[in-house]
Amino acid sequence: MVQYALRDPVVQRSGDVEIEFPEVTVVVLNYNGKKHIQECLNSIFSMNYPQFKVVVVDNASNDGSLDPVRAKYPQVKIVKYDRNHGFAKAYNIVLKEVNSEFIVLLNNDVTVEPSWLRELMPYITDDNEVSAVTPKMLFMQNTSSINAAGGKCDIYGSGWNRGNGETDSGQYERVEEVFYANCGAIVIRKNAWKDVGSFDEEYFLYGEDLDWCWRARLKGYRIFYVPHSRIYHEWRASNGPMIPLLERNWLTTALKNYDSGTLMKLAPKLVALKTAVAAWLLFNGRDLNEKLAVLGGFAWNLKRFRETWKKRLLIQASRKIDDKEIQKHMYNGSLELSLGLRRIKHPITNNWVSYDS
Repeated sequence: MVQYALRDPVVQRSGDVEIEFPEVTVVVLNYNGKKHIQECLNSIFSMNYPQFKVVVVDNASNDGSLDPVRAKYPQVKIVKYDRNHGFAKAYNIVLKEVNSEFIVLLNNDVTVEPSWLRELMPYITDDNEVSAVTPKMLFMQNTSSINAAGGKCDIYGSGWNRGNGETDSGQYERVEEVFYANCGAIVIRKNAWKDVGSFDEEYFLYGEDLDWCWRARLKGYRIFYVPHSRIYHEWRASNGPMIPLLERNWLTTALKNYDSGTLMKLAPKLVALKTAVAAWLLFNGRDLNEKLAVLGGFAWNLKRFRETWKKRLLIQASRKIDDKEIQKHMYNGSLELSLGLRRIKHPITNNWVSYDS
């Protein structure tokens, strides 16, 4: 299906090809999402996909999130933790036990269109080189505005939702390969997840999807974006402080996944770039953590350098694709610099206000 779609620039809909839809397991991650979880599950159980199971993974919520789940959807399996493990570890624990060939990961603050999964699955079922597929994500508050059309990554290791904050006017209407898939809504091939390895639990939140997809690319896998599969995301509904975590995790990702030659080549430019970002945040950050985000990220990585280096050795030893090929799929510039100069849009800079906690 992937090769068929890429060959034909006009006919890309999954309805043009008949496939058998395999059973999937839908895993919804929840943390104090009482306002959203029921609407999310309502949309899941309104899907026209023929066979699926649903697991709700709860990160020690204390707002009664699970009460309406148990009352309305007794068929849902609930995995409740006694503490908040963050994104990566919470998913890793459950994904090890899932037996389905394909796994859907969803945030608790999304709703899905009835046909979204039927539209996605043909692009991953027939090609073992495809490790993940992702839909078009639109903002729930403004459904004409894009939250993500796949993910892009720059050569410095910074990842961004492609199209974030742009008006949806048909500019991302092709099925196409993207650098990474946003794990707010993603279908993953279980065998690829096992081959690539689990999400890096050091990340806690933010950037673990970029890191996993980068590692998948190093193994020779590909990731695709399917625009006619659509979901809606209430962005920031369950997020914590974003910028400090992104700064530290982006740096970790580059340190693990680039080879030594590329790191040495990029190091001077990376230091200059981060110095500029650090200065900008020092004057514009909304709290002390944001003002010191870059310095905090460097300090965090220095403290954990030994652990990162151990992971790096394993990743580099098993890679199949060189950095020259990887960088063909990257943005040859700085996403952070482009953001600061307003060359790309993002709601963070359009509305510089505090995040919900």
